Amino acid sequence: MAFKIKIAPTYTIILFLIILGTGRLFSQTNTEFKTYQGEEPIELKKPNFKKEADLTHNKPIQPNTHSKVTTDTTQPKEKTLIYLEQTDLIKFDQDILPDIQVLLGNVILRHDNAYLYCDSAYLNQNTNSFKAFGHVKIEQSDSVTIFSKELDYNGNSRIAKVKYNVRMINGEVTLTTDSMTYDRNKNIGYYTCGGTLQDSVNTLVSQKGYYHTDTKLAEFKTDVIGTNENNTIVSDTLTYNTNTKIATIIGPTTITHSDSTTIYSELGWYNSTTDESQLLKNPIITHSEGKTLIGDTIFYDKKLGLGKAFSNVVLTDTTNSIILKGHYGYYQEEGEIGLMTDSAMLIEYSQKDTTYIHADTLYSYALKDKKAVHAWYNARLYQKDYQAICDSVYFFSGDSILHLMQQPVLWSDSQQITGDTITIEPGDSSNNIVFIKDNSIIIQKFDTIHFNQMSGKDMKGYIKNNKLEILEIKGNSESIFFPDDGGTLIGLNTIKSSYMTIYFKNGKLDRLNVFPSPTAVLYPMEQITDNMLYLPNFTWQEDARPISKEDIFRHPKRISKKEIEEKKQAIKNQEKEERKQNKIKKGLNKQETTIQQR
Repeated sequence: MAFKIKIAPTYTIILFLIILGTGRLFSQTNTEFKTYQGEEPIELKKPNFKKEADLTHNKPIQPNTHSKVTTDTTQPKEKTLIYLEQTDLIKFDQDILPDIQVLLGNVILRHDNAYLYCDSAYLNQNTNSFKAFGHVKIEQSDSVTIFSKELDYNGNSRIAKVKYNVRMINGEVTLTTDSMTYDRNKNIGYYTCGGTLQDSVNTLVSQKGYYHTDTKLAEFKTDVIGTNENNTIVSDTLTYNTNTKIATIIGPTTITHSDSTTIYSELGWYNSTTDESQLLKNPIITHSEGKTLIGDTIFYDKKLGLGKAFSNVVLTDTTNSIILKGHYGYYQEEGEIGLMTDSAMLIEYSQKDTTYIHADTLYSYALKDKKAVHAWYNARLYQKDYQAICDSVYFFSGDSILHLMQQPVLWSDSQQITGDTITIEPGDSSNNIVFIKDNSIIIQKFDTIHFNQMSGKDMKGYIKNNKLEILEIKGNSESIFFPDDGGTLIGLNTIKSSYMTIYFKNGKLDRLNVFPSPTAVLYPMEQITDNMLYLPNFTWQEDARPISKEDIFRHPKRISKKEIEEKKQAIKNQEKEERKQNKIKKGLNKQETTIQQR
């Protein structure tokens, strides 16, 4: 059995069909409907419905007063029916398509606040579902519109499955894919076969995706690529808010800016409008010029070119062979300004041996296409050939010279060097040249009491393989040596002159040149007085010497002038007591010799 009902072009026959014991009302309407040809909507002429008696129940047909709802889209408490609003032709054949009404031409269906437009549809009243074909369009309120070629919709579950050339529009957001499921209960559309979401700023592509039309939040998984006019985002997992334009990073993600700045993180967020980001797991910011910023947490403002990093911070400049480390870091791209505090350390590796410097604050900046670094307050330095402490350090990568200022102390092998300022200039291979300016003094420990000392106005020393080999003293040169014979002290040798050149071998005095008109005196041990033991600038600070790169973080108390004098006096007292004991021993030895002679 088969029958056809055709709606006339000048009037519409409204009827009730009784199928399997139930009926469905096809009502007339004054609402202006839309359908579309191709992919874009066009206006339809308003159907010319007439109030005629129902053919089956002899009941007058009331005008359809339903309009397109623009308010609440929440899930209804009870299941609601799907209504047919318009079609050109209805077919029904129980034998061929049981329980199926075939709708042909300009089909309009409604379920709650959603309208469906298509070329044709299979409507099943028993299951409260339908399948739509050809130029499918879903309008939900005024917020969501979906285009596709096919649709499978269940009115009970409120789940719509759309296929082929799918396009969902939600305000300024457009989602395209080949197959998508839209859950009208949660207002979520999701796909698993690849899709693209585009708004006014970004375009994001992924293999899997979810889009919440209420919250404007999108979730992307697998092969995620986001692009805009300034950068490209590549990620494994990403969420994106189309209102705020903020992408939330929840997996390995790389953001590449047009100037080749690269951001990597596995957790955090990125604002594509302001170009700000907060990176919370394994973050790295890399610039094309060989600069990287690493930390446990990084806040980065690309527009301002400003980065702030916290905990385990590493700022690397491979071009100038410099690394800054600490637990708080600041970097400004303009001027290449870097600031590091909290366990701050400078690593300079342009030479054969790496230099490590710790201070309260490290500050670096670009200077003549090179890098200048200041280390302020409580600076401690370690290098294989020498170690040092001072209040502040200045370093310039253009010449690799280190300037030690304010109470500097330098150690090389067994020598301690002090002066008002000390400059270390790298030479060839493992050679280093040291300049000591004003109040210069070099001290070499002989034993706990006796120290070899050389002082002058300015000094120049040559260090090779961690040993001082040559020392040149200019102006007011003066030296104190304790010559020995097989480890036994012979006396005290003092030398004074304007200039002095001293040669060392294996860390010990080998020979010296003194000019012009030197004065030299050798005092026997018994003639040495307390005032002869030390030169005016003597201070021994061996306890403060860094012994490794890790030891630069130790903070020994700097010895004061008062403590220096007290230490000198203690050594003098000890030396006086030893001289006293030596005299007693000599007296006893003489008595024993006299007795033996008798």
